[in-house]
Amino acid sequence: MVVGHGRVKEGAFAMIGVPGLASSKTSLVDKPQRRRLTVDDFAKMCEVGILSADDRVELIDGELVEMPPMGSEHAGIVNELANVLPGLLDPAVSLRVRSSVQLTRYTQPEPDLAVVSRDSRLYLHRHPQPEEILIAIEVAVSSLTYDREQKMPRYAAAGVPEAWLVDVRARTITVYTDPTTDGYRAWHTLGWNEELDATAVLNLRLTFEDILPSAYFP
Repeated sequence: MVVGHGRVKEGAFAMIGVPGLASSKTSLVDKPQRRRLTVDDFAKMCEVGILSADDRVELIDGELVEMPPMGSEHAGIVNELANVLPGLLDPAVSLRVRSSVQLTRYTQPEPDLAVVSRDSRLYLHRHPQPEEILIAIEVAVSSLTYDREQKMPRYAAAGVPEAWLVDVRARTITVYTDPTTDGYRAWHTLGWNEELDATAVLNLRLTFEDILPSAYFP
């Protein structure tokens, strides 16, 4: 099994104690069966070195999903938003950048940015949970379809009240609200020069053209 640039070592599942995956010699099944990894399994794989900081992977429904490398345009937009957004946020909330959030026992994505309830002490011991995530923000260059069809429905199902999908190529921002278990019930798409007025965070307003002028892009 290969994940990212690192190979899962022989006996690796025994090292982290994943039930049913530690040793094929003790298996009682008579044919191959899929096993979902939990968030705890994922954490142990990182702790023992099976996965490293260089492996860009997310845990989605118990499966490791390898993410493409972040290009300069993607990284530049994320970093510029990370510089600007903290100055627009209420002191009761904080911004996380390229950091994991836990949606379920089996799903731990890594949004480009996330506005969360401020509790730095708590997040030293675990990732933010759905009730603490106010806005999940995905910046899409090559991952638009994946972000829209896979990640947005999962944010909604977990009850994240608002999510933004930044389409870099089209220069638009789709704002999703009103989450249900079947996806967001409401969404609207804004142009780069239209003001975005967040619903989940008080007094958060911004215009992408002011932060990242179109003239910056080729």
